Amino acid sequence: MSELPLAAGLAGALLCLAGRLPGSVHRWGPQAVALVGMVLMADGRPRSGACAVGVAFLWSAVRACSRRRGWTGAVDLAAMTLLTALMTGGTESGGAHALTNTMAMGGHRPIGAVAALIVVVWVTARAGGVMLRRVSAPSPAPKPQRAWAYRESGAALMIVGMAATLV
Repeated sequence: MSELPLAAGLAGALLCLAGRLPGSVHRWGPQAVALVGMVLMADGRPRSGACAVGVAFLWSAVRACSRRRGWTGAVDLAAMTLLTALMTGGTESGGAHALTNTMAMGGHRPIGAVAALIVVVWVTARAGGVMLRRVSAPSPAPKPQRAWAYRESGAALMIVGMAATLV
């Protein structure tokens, strides 16, 4: 049962990457690095995976700042970075599953609550971005619907799947 959320997160990351292809490496590069980070985490190397996801977030944030647009990818990768940091927080004692077991046994780390809070903040940030785009852009240019659907559904699947591993 615990492999299902991890597989969902990996599938979501793959959908996010597919929604950004084809194009320049600046569009799909951060998602590719984040996918590699998730694969590293699934392979039992959580610290390397967390570092890769952090690098992907920084790459995406710098790109969004320089172009003053494209914040949805950076917001997705920020939530992913926070969730991977939570996952690696307990690697000395057995990983994220040991942390959730500690909670079930009366531990003092509310990992599931923090993961839920990250998801709530992520949803709020994404909704705020949509509302801000509607207000600031007089007439949005038509976008390819298939790529948008891949990115949006992949982001939701990735974030919820990662959070589910911690709950």
